[in-house]
Amino acid sequence: MTLPGWLTLEPGEGVLFDELPDRRARFASYVATLGLFELWRRRTRFIVTDLRLITFRGVLSRDQQVIPLHRIDRVSIQAQGPSATVVVATVGGALGTQPFGPMGTSQARRLVVTLERARGSHMG
Repeated sequence: MTLPGWLTLEPGEGVLFDELPDRRARFASYVATLGLFELWRRRTRFIVTDLRLITFRGVLSRDQQVIPLHRIDRVSIQAQGPSATVVVATVGGALGTQPFGPMGTSQARRLVVTLERARGSHMG
């Protein structure tokens, strides 16, 4: 996937994870909107670099969250059927607890594994 033009990476920063939400996680939204939900899904991205966690969403306007990896204290998954939310708690609660999702359960697991590996290599 090509990164959005407005997202600038730091010199040497690499992308480790870049995915749209899994369609199956929001099947009911597709049915309720007669498929128009796909526009929203395509404008939502979960990105992990070796420096930060980034998510953005929005069709008419852009909402984005950015958390530097060194500010992440712990990550967990809250699963609800075929969908899940990754919950990120920050060091000292400075940024609070941030939900990332909904996404597919296996996608949430991949995100958590990627974050844990990136945090481990960042700390080491």
